[in-house]
Amino acid sequence: MKTPTPQLLSVSYAHPAQKKAAEAFASEHDLACQPLHKAQSELTLNFTEMQLEIIDLQNNMTLSVDFVGGSLGHRKKFGGGKGQTIAKAIGIKQGKPIPSVLDATAGLGKDSYVFACLGCPVTLVERSPIVAALVKDGIERASLNIEFSDTTKQGFKLHNCDALEYIHAITEDNKPDVIYLDPMYPEKKKSASVKKNMQILQKLLGHDLDTEEVLKVALEKADKRVVVKRPKGAPELQIGRSPTLKYESKGTRYDVYVI
Repeated sequence: MKTPTPQLLSVSYAHPAQKKAAEAFASEHDLACQPLHKAQSELTLNFTEMQLEIIDLQNNMTLSVDFVGGSLGHRKKFGGGKGQTIAKAIGIKQGKPIPSVLDATAGLGKDSYVFACLGCPVTLVERSPIVAALVKDGIERASLNIEFSDTTKQGFKLHNCDALEYIHAITEDNKPDVIYLDPMYPEKKKSASVKKNMQILQKLLGHDLDTEEVLKVALEKADKRVVVKRPKGAPELQIGRSPTLKYESKGTRYDVYVI
């Protein structure tokens, strides 16, 4: 995936102390860089003392990754544990070994963190260098918190690369038990429930165009199952094979392909 054009995205810094880091990132990805108050693009990747964030300057929305507080911290404590639909979809069962998971479309890492909280070793793959930078920042900040230490010990590793290339490179010796896919799909524009993180990500990334190809390769490389997250009511991906199982929760369906 190409880095977004400067008209859509720039890099900024909230204070001169962050200027060096911001300029280094901007130079690496061929983006404009300026103090936050001078940013003219639709979105800006803003370096601050506390966190890395994306600001939608047109709609006055800010997005960052927080694995300790906020909604993810709340979900860890009150999210339903192994009874969650997503847990069933990846094959977590009483008396069965906890599966390793490759989240090949990690995005902001929310589902990856749910898997980690369930005890799974997780590998995150995110092709966008902008989104990967947000997740990396979130992991680094969370790692300062003792509650996050178990997550990193069991495995919570991020790779900024193309999912198709990463999956192709999997060998017989390092197959993940589960490959999880959550492709970007068009949101209903009339829906008032589209969350700000999705609004910003849709603007930044657009839609995944190679999901069916990724799924076909994933089926060759996963050891036990491939799980595809879809909107409830959306058609199955057309790969010449139907899902083995389906799990549904509010607004979401998990298509499970058992190997």
